[in-house]
Amino acid sequence: MRPHVELIHEDDYVWHVAELPGGAGEVRERRLSTDEEDGSSALSLEFDTDWSRGAGVPAADTEFFVVSGRLTYGDTPLGPGGYVQVPTGVPMDAVSIDAGSRVLHWREYGPADFALDGERAVEADGEVTVRDPEDMEWVAAPTVGPISPLFIKLLHRDEKTGFYTRLILAPKGWTDHRLAHHPCYEEFYTLAGRMTYNFGDIDPGTYCFRPPFVKHGHFVAEEDTTWIIRSDGELINWYTTEEWINWGGEAENYEPHQAPQPSTMPLRSRSRGEWTRDGM
Repeated sequence: MRPHVELIHEDDYVWHVAELPGGAGEVRERRLSTDEEDGSSALSLEFDTDWSRGAGVPAADTEFFVVSGRLTYGDTPLGPGGYVQVPTGVPMDAVSIDAGSRVLHWREYGPADFALDGERAVEADGEVTVRDPEDMEWVAAPTVGPISPLFIKLLHRDEKTGFYTRLILAPKGWTDHRLAHHPCYEEFYTLAGRMTYNFGDIDPGTYCFRPPFVKHGHFVAEEDTTWIIRSDGELINWYTTEEWINWGGEAENYEPHQAPQPSTMPLRSRSRGEWTRDGM
């Protein structure tokens, strides 16, 4: 499991030479979070030159999201918001990315290995997903209780596991006073706007990886705020209200065995300020 990261701002992290096997070009990466056991990683990439890689097969579930610039998948150009998801062992087309682009890149359940001109793995499941969110409508997310809705654009969802990647928009003024926790992990990168909550302020470039059962909230959107968010299962919100210091409170819609777990001290970068457990 990747460690609890709450919060970091990517500008506080150092650059490394990017690990993108089989590619040609100069790319740097910031390692937002990494699982050293299975290779899962969340990376922020910056392309100092044009970069390209031929068709092949990844050794991990692989995602690209264009923050700025342009990525071309096969013959399909994708600007900001463009998204590509490739399951482990499934052949993907050639990819090229323009110099100056910034791209978020995830590898899940596997290392960076890439087989140029490789063949589909026998056990591979699924197909490549390519999305341009500019062609998608915002959809109101279902809510529990009298809370104004968030809005989503679903980029990818695994029908077997519930694993998903989506964009979320919280309109200015959106707020939720409840504390929430989930049975799955939750990961986000902030694309626009500003929000405050008990773990600190989030603004563009702020990143979080939160393991299952970590309680968080209350939220206030000071501006229209957009994230790209990922979860390794169906996201169920278990809410706590009438909370007291640290871990007390009345369970609103979950059973004792579904209760949140105290977190160890999470990773946090310097610009996010001192860590506090107040409000957890």
